[in-house]
Amino acid sequence: MRDDAPKMKQFETLREIVEAFPNEQAATNYFTTIRWRNGAFCPRCGSIKIYHFSDRRTHKCGDCRTRFSIKVGTIFEDSKIPLHAWMVAVWLIASHKNGITSTSLAKDLGVTQKTAWFMLHRLRNAARTHSFKRRLTHKESIA
Repeated sequence: MRDDAPKMKQFETLREIVEAFPNEQAATNYFTTIRWRNGAFCPRCGSIKIYHFSDRRTHKCGDCRTRFSIKVGTIFEDSKIPLHAWMVAVWLIASHKNGITSTSLAKDLGVTQKTAWFMLHRLRNAARTHSFKRRLTHKESIA
């Protein structure tokens, strides 16, 4: 990790995390600093020749010409659920030592029970496969 890379903030309360991610752009910016702490890369080919669009949410690889978002190659890929909702869900799941049901998560996030079930399964699978313990490098995202 670079010396100038931002430190990951530890959130102690639900209020802190909701205030930290009031909208999708705040969550995207935070996740971008974590994922690209060593520099931007293409999740498809690993190239570092990346073009950023003005919406600050989509990018394009200069080599393979693929357009992508920061969520590509992560558990958040192919999900229409906003990234800020995912961030709150991760905190809620991690803060309940005995687990959380999909109905409780749905109520807390203001989503359907089916959506909460989907999120729980993605997050439980990531925990089971230790996806969160790995560093997000371009070599690992290609494999």
